[in-house]
Amino acid sequence: MYVLSDERSENRDLLKFYEYDRSIPLNVSEEVYIEGSNHIIYKVYFDSANGERVPALLSIPKGEGKFPCIIFLHGYGGSKEDAVSFAGLAASSGYALIAIDAEYHGERREEGKALYSTDLEDSRRGIIQTIIDLRRAVDYVETRPEIDGKRIGYVGGSMGGILGAIFIGVEPRIKAAALLVAGGNMSLMIMKSEHSSIPPIREYLRKKGISYEELQKILDPVEPLNFIRNFSPRPVVFHLGRFDRIVPAEAGEQLYKRAGYPKKVYWYDAGHNLPLDLVVARILDFMDRELMRKTMTFYEAKYWLSKFIVPAIIIAAIILAVVIAWRRGR
Repeated sequence: MYVLSDERSENRDLLKFYEYDRSIPLNVSEEVYIEGSNHIIYKVYFDSANGERVPALLSIPKGEGKFPCIIFLHGYGGSKEDAVSFAGLAASSGYALIAIDAEYHGERREEGKALYSTDLEDSRRGIIQTIIDLRRAVDYVETRPEIDGKRIGYVGGSMGGILGAIFIGVEPRIKAAALLVAGGNMSLMIMKSEHSSIPPIREYLRKKGISYEELQKILDPVEPLNFIRNFSPRPVVFHLGRFDRIVPAEAGEQLYKRAGYPKKVYWYDAGHNLPLDLVVARILDFMDRELMRKTMTFYEAKYWLSKFIVPAIIIAAIILAVVIAWRRGR
C-alpha cells in the first residue's frame, strides 16, 4: 500500500517523468467543428512528446477580449467530446475551454490497448504521456491571441480527476483546479474499485504473485498523492461522493487530505455519479472567484433558486388561484 514520503529529492526525481522539450513545434492544424450561438468549437491537432499527435477540441467564446481558459480531461472510456455541453456553459460565462483525448481514448483508441490494464508498465507510460499531452495543450492555448495565458484553470472528473491531481502538481501554469470524484493511493484504488476494468488487474496480480506494496512501487511515478501538494498555494476544490465505489471514497478523502491549502471539499450523498447541475454551478462560481476575481458569484444561488424557491412560488400561486376560484364559485 501507499507509504507517504516527504523527501524533496524523491519528489524531484518523480517530477522528471513529466519533463519534455517545450521547443518541439506544435504543428497545429485547426478547423471549425461546431458553431454555437455564443462560441465556436475548433477541432485541433498538435504534436506532443514521443511523436504523439494529440486530438483536441478548443472552444472560444464569441466577442472581444482575452478569455480565461479551462483545461478539461474526461473520465475513463470517455473522450474530448464529453466537454461539448460544458464548453457552451463555460462560454456563456466568458471562458475558453480545451479538452484532449487521453491515451487510448477517443481518436487515440488502439485495438487491444487500454489505459487501465494488466500491462502495468504500459499503463504507467500512457498516464505519463497523457499528462505531458495536457501540458502541451497549455503550450498551445498560450499561442492563441484570444486566450489569457495567465488565467488557466483545470477541471477533470474520475480518471480526469485522478490524472488531473498529477497534472496540476507538475504544471505551474494552472492557477485553479476542480477535481471531481478523484482519488489518490493507486494500490488502494486497484484493491477496492468496482470499475469493470479493475478485476482483471487484481486477478493478474494474484496470478503473478505481485503484492500491493510491489504494485505501488511500480505506480509511484503516477501516484496522485505524490504530486497534489505541489499545487499549493494555488486553490483546489474537490467534489466527492460519500458512497463512491468506482473511485472509493476513502481514496478521495486521502487525496483531499494530502492537498495543501487553500482547498475545499464538497461531499455529496451520492456514488460515482454526482448531481452535475449543482457541481457545475459550484465550479463556475469557483472559477469566477479565482480566475476572474469576482467577489460576488451567483451560479449556486441560481441553482437553489430554480430548484426550490421558484417551484414553491409557482405552487403557492396555483393554490392561491384555486382558493380564489373556489371562493368565487360559492
